[in-house]
Amino acid sequence: MPGIQPILSSDWGSYRPSEITVHLKSPEMSTDWANVFDDLGLKRPQSLMREMVNGAQVEVLQNISLKAQEGDRVANVSSREGNVFGHIAHERYMRKGQKEVIVEALPRQGVVIDFRIYPPEIQVDPRGVLPR
Repeated sequence: MPGIQPILSSDWGSYRPSEITVHLKSPEMSTDWANVFDDLGLKRPQSLMREMVNGAQVEVLQNISLKAQEGDRVANVSSREGNVFGHIAHERYMRKGQKEVIVEALPRQGVVIDFRIYPPEIQVDPRGVLPR
């Protein structure tokens, strides 16, 4: 078959491979705890934090006052209190030894969780064979 010639790679020119670009966007998650806080009668974290800070400051001032009063009692040797150190230790135990335990039931509604998942953006540039 003399009329058929094989096609050589030099007859096609140059070849450039395809280029693929993939852009990914991270998924997002948001939560809404409002229903849980409302069902359990809880405060929001920010307001609870403010109350805890204020409460801690008041407690520190009260403890300083109590320490000063205890020091005055110890310094007053002529008092008829008897064993001052024993009485102070007993009062501290009674003040700090009592704890309150509160058991809460589960909320009627749970946390609302919202997920956003984005598909990848894929771009393909086929390029291919360039003529000579």
